[in-house]
Amino acid sequence: MKKKLIIYDAPVFYTQGLSKLLTDGQIFDLVYICNSNQELYENLSYQPPEFLMLGNNCLGLSEMYILIQDLVNKHPNIKIIVIGNFLEMSEIRKLFDKGIKSYLDTNCGYAELVKSITALNSGLVYICDFAKERMMDFLSYTKNPHQNNLKETLTKRELEVLQLICDGLSSKNICEKLFISINTVESHRKKILLKFNVKNSAGVVKYAMDNHILR
Repeated sequence: MKKKLIIYDAPVFYTQGLSKLLTDGQIFDLVYICNSNQELYENLSYQPPEFLMLGNNCLGLSEMYILIQDLVNKHPNIKIIVIGNFLEMSEIRKLFDKGIKSYLDTNCGYAELVKSITALNSGLVYICDFAKERMMDFLSYTKNPHQNNLKETLTKRELEVLQLICDGLSSKNICEKLFISINTVESHRKKILLKFNVKNSAGVVKYAMDNHILR
């Protein structure tokens, strides 16, 4: 099956250039470009792609929230990547609440976009390095006893695994980085899921962000 992507963004020279990079690099077999909601829904009604990239050059943030909610309801299997203009952490959290799988700032390079796509293909979520730096800066100023208690429920190793999950690493990559077995990684992952009361990696990342656990 051919891998397909829809890009909904502007300007045209940017989207056409990105489309060529992604097809020439064999990241996707087919890339469609849309510049309006009507074009987007027409493409989706014909044959939904695996990936959809949304930029806020065409949409305001409020419009994007509404669109994402509708897309997730109608096409739950599409992996949505948002390219944002240095959004606040609360805005990024809301995008993940709505159902996106990846967030990148507009100054991210092509290599990080490919890294994001690879993570999503592995069933993970992805947040760009620039946004994670902003998150760490924000968290460094957060002082809340309840948040500290949440952090204290995790062991040192679980915190290390949590950080790597939020970095978009798979269990295989985590075991190689920490020099532990994949079964041990999965055990830590299950304990984190249980402590956070979530079902998957997306839930882990959202919970960590919402409760300011990572430092």
